[in-house]
Amino acid sequence: MLFNSLQYAIFLPVTWLLFWLTPARWRPELLLVASYVFYASWSAPFAGLMFALAVANYGFGLAVSRATRHKRLVLWGCITVDLGVLAFFKYWNFAVSSAADAARSATDLAWAPPLLEVVLPLGISFFTFEFIHYLVDIYRGSVPVHSFSKFHVFAAFFPTQIAGPIKRFQQFVPALGALHRFDPDLAQYGVRLIAIGLAKKVLLADKLAPVADAGFAAGAAGAIGSAEAWIATLAFSLQIYFDFSGYTDIARGSAALFGFHIPINFDAPYLATGVSQFWRRWHISLSTWLRDYVFIPLGGSRHGLPLTVRNLLVTMTLGGLWHGAAWHFVLWGFYWGALLAIDRLARGFLPSRHSPAATVTGWIVTQLAVLIGWVLFRAESLAAATPILRAMLTYQPASGALAGVAMVYVPAVAILLLLVWISTRRRWLPPLPTPLRPVFAGAALALALAYAVIAEPSTEQPFLYFQF
Repeated sequence: MLFNSLQYAIFLPVTWLLFWLTPARWRPELLLVASYVFYASWSAPFAGLMFALAVANYGFGLAVSRATRHKRLVLWGCITVDLGVLAFFKYWNFAVSSAADAARSATDLAWAPPLLEVVLPLGISFFTFEFIHYLVDIYRGSVPVHSFSKFHVFAAFFPTQIAGPIKRFQQFVPALGALHRFDPDLAQYGVRLIAIGLAKKVLLADKLAPVADAGFAAGAAGAIGSAEAWIATLAFSLQIYFDFSGYTDIARGSAALFGFHIPINFDAPYLATGVSQFWRRWHISLSTWLRDYVFIPLGGSRHGLPLTVRNLLVTMTLGGLWHGAAWHFVLWGFYWGALLAIDRLARGFLPSRHSPAATVTGWIVTQLAVLIGWVLFRAESLAAATPILRAMLTYQPASGALAGVAMVYVPAVAILLLLVWISTRRRWLPPLPTPLRPVFAGAALALALAYAVIAEPSTEQPFLYFQF
């Protein structure tokens, strides 16, 4: 059941009506039923897996809390179970295939590794990280959730079940105690977020996808010009932003309908003027998770520059591997770790400047680095990424891979996005008077419908982060 599907358009309002018509003491249980209906619409057996992991981690949390001796060993034993399940479904084939390739290179012996015919459960990377956060924070002193139903809702909550944002139980679980009160302002805000998220996905991300697909397909075939490589990469950078932030908006809006505040996951990332600032604005729930549960436990920046660089490289490489079981994701993570390490090194040599020229230079350098990184992320393999990177960094004549309209449309969308972000932050546009807001909303809807009709048609597409 996709957020941009007819099924969800029926499921959400029906669930919402039943939720607020149900007595308050039964509302957590209704959310659980709805969450399992939502997940089982994709796979009933894997809904059973989610239930088993929720039961296990509820018990793990109590075990870690009550442990007096060998508490760290208990923690690591519980985390190993969670990571073992994730590794079985997501990394087994990658690990044995990589080992087989290494063996063939070293010995010239052919080895057919035992690959598993398994499907990656939707959302397993996200709820595994939520379970690890839960266990580690209990180890650090947080009080575990003693109500299984409340913990179960935290684990299975359908708006954030598939692709986050990654929740923190200290903020989510207390909200379960306030489900008796309907907040009309929060519900109105939720509807607005859902509308914005759907517009991002259907009207922008899905229209940019064919341009990115065509460009990267041409790049994999080695037939792409320099301008086309940059435009295709820019198209993907916009697609993944509109797709993932659109998903997040719908998730946060859906949660708000039921009285939950889910934190933001994006904060105008393409306005970032430095690589570290980019990661404070992009996929915020993941970047803060990596900071709190990988970078800081490794030592953070407390033990000198060499160890700080090591910790950055390890943290971001693991972040790349979290996104997918492939070497181009590993390299993408290492690339970002290296950029963050260079940024940290440069702070000791470059004076801090806040002049307009320094800001613009920082923005240009950062966005170029982001675009190069997206090639490693989007390409199907390192071999497929190489021709695109070559075309971006050295001149290659046009190949006709992209239509002329795409060469104009993609930069226009990028410029419009930047203008919207800047005008919003600088408050260039005064707020609309209350009586005019329905008129503006109607005009915006009419323009959106007109755009949907005349723009390149697209089919119902799953969200990009469903694959992770």
